[in-house]
Amino acid sequence: MLNLGSTTLPLAGWLADPLRPDESRAQRLLSIRQLVQSLGLSAVELTADLGVVYPQVFNDHYYAAVADLQQELGFCCSVHLPFLWVDLCSLNEPARQTSVATMQQMVAAVSPVEVRTFVLHLWGSTVSQITVAFDEPSQSEPIVAALLAQGRRSLEQVCETVDPHRICVENLEDSLFDRAWPLLAEMETSICLDVGHLAGQGRDTLDFLASYGSHIAEVHLHDAAWQPASRVSVVRDHLALGQGHVDYGALLKALQERGFDGPIIVEVNSRADLEQSVAAVRRSLGGDC
Repeated sequence: MLNLGSTTLPLAGWLADPLRPDESRAQRLLSIRQLVQSLGLSAVELTADLGVVYPQVFNDHYYAAVADLQQELGFCCSVHLPFLWVDLCSLNEPARQTSVATMQQMVAAVSPVEVRTFVLHLWGSTVSQITVAFDEPSQSEPIVAALLAQGRRSLEQVCETVDPHRICVENLEDSLFDRAWPLLAEMETSICLDVGHLAGQGRDTLDFLASYGSHIAEVHLHDAAWQPASRVSVVRDHLALGQGHVDYGALLKALQERGFDGPIIVEVNSRADLEQSVAAVRRSLGGDC
């Protein structure tokens, strides 16, 4: 049985009201209850960026309440570590140090909750810009190497507070993952397979699963649509399953055959898209999730 889940974002959104912290906390906790009880999901992913942006809302009381809900409802919990306005590969050393401290701060904040996996964006958008800014690999390679050296330092520091096997480095929209893989293998971290991001590069999900399957501990599942003439040119991602071109059914069956039991988090932005996606998964697997 696959461990299907979601973030609270489709039900409660990206924003909170710091002037009404009790109401905002209650809304977010209600969304967790609805994910499990109303939608029948078995996994919930906490969005740690909310704790960084709204510390007066998502505080010790909130995470203690999440832990109580987890005990009551029995859901598997993952945490997406902050990725907005941080960069663990930054060549700006103060920015890198602040990014590391932000990760460590949120790991400590969620400590009341039993967390199975921590999803990590090891690099930020600057890396993606660099990889497309130069025509020749000889121009970009020294910069990418320097960035990954910073990433190594950051990953080592994050691994001081979290078992590396519980850290799931996500493949992003750029093509850097294979370049970064030797570092991840050396550090013995896990992988978060993001299906939509992979599709955006024109890569086959089943090939990625065959290459890295034993290291994948979480999956982010969403559909993606691209121009018919060029699979590499993604128009949109984070779509409801069935609204794009991703063969999610083949992936789900392959995961099922592997006995994969990590969180499979549906990453969409509205309740309607989440309900459509959950229904699509269950149709694909005959209700076995």
